[in-house]
Amino acid sequence: MNLISRKSTLPVFFLVFILIACTAVFLKAPQAAAAKEESTKQYVYDNYGLLTEAEVTDLTDTCIEYSDKAKADIIMVTDDLAGKDPKTYLEDFYDEKAFGYEEEFGSAVIMLVNMEEGNRSVTIQGYGKSEYYVNNDRTEYMLDDIQPLLKDGEYKKAFIQFAKESAYYMNEEKGVKETPASSDPNSGNYYGESSYDGPSNYYGQKEKNPLYNTFVQLGIALAIGAVTVGIMAANSGGRMTTTGRDYMDGSTSGITANRDEYLRTTTTRVKKPTPQTNDGGPRSSGGGGISSGGHSHSGGSRGF
Repeated sequence: MNLISRKSTLPVFFLVFILIACTAVFLKAPQAAAAKEESTKQYVYDNYGLLTEAEVTDLTDTCIEYSDKAKADIIMVTDDLAGKDPKTYLEDFYDEKAFGYEEEFGSAVIMLVNMEEGNRSVTIQGYGKSEYYVNNDRTEYMLDDIQPLLKDGEYKKAFIQFAKESAYYMNEEKGVKETPASSDPNSGNYYGESSYDGPSNYYGQKEKNPLYNTFVQLGIALAIGAVTVGIMAANSGGRMTTTGRDYMDGSTSGITANRDEYLRTTTTRVKKPTPQTNDGGPRSSGGGGISSGGHSHSGGSRGF
């Protein structure tokens, strides 16, 4: 009887095994599809032929790494625009390729290096969530770091810097509100000009500030310690309680006469400081806009 019971349970266990195996296959299928899509997705468009094959491969890996950190597509483009407007070129490029992290026409940060002879330039645009996080203000700071590298011919380093800073700003919420600074799209202060909420923690700010340097901090600590010890040492001895009054006879001491004499008049001139045009508010080159396909973006551009 027991033998029959055990045999009857075998088909049940076999059926359960089949169900588990099928479930595992179905769960892995979307992951496999996503991995395949990721492997075939293009991040570097070297239309000008500025980079070697090895550099394109390395920069593709860089884009994949920092796109995951940014939750936004990080795209690199080179070309000779032959008189075309870089801003319009990138807008059309975004409309054509439908970039976006995990969705079409989603968040993306694109950098274009225009190698047109006599008119070389670099342009950065942010779409989707990137319009607010890589806004016009932050784009200007990115260009401050990237433009010198391009001038020196360090194209790969410039693209890597772009990827790092894009990912950094996509994760830096200070100084960002996901609403336009103006309610009027025609004001020139709308696209890419996110509502300002105080200054950002700009990329590299801590590294550039000497107070964040370990050796400077150590020096300050030693100086404070030395001053503290000096004060304690000065106060550790006996205090002198005798003053000049103890040796003065009040009955015979006093002022016998006084007079005023004019010596000279001194005039000191100080140059009036020139008022600062930048009051600490956001920087912008007005590079934001909207593509012909209706996709708004932030942006900025520099020659090199």
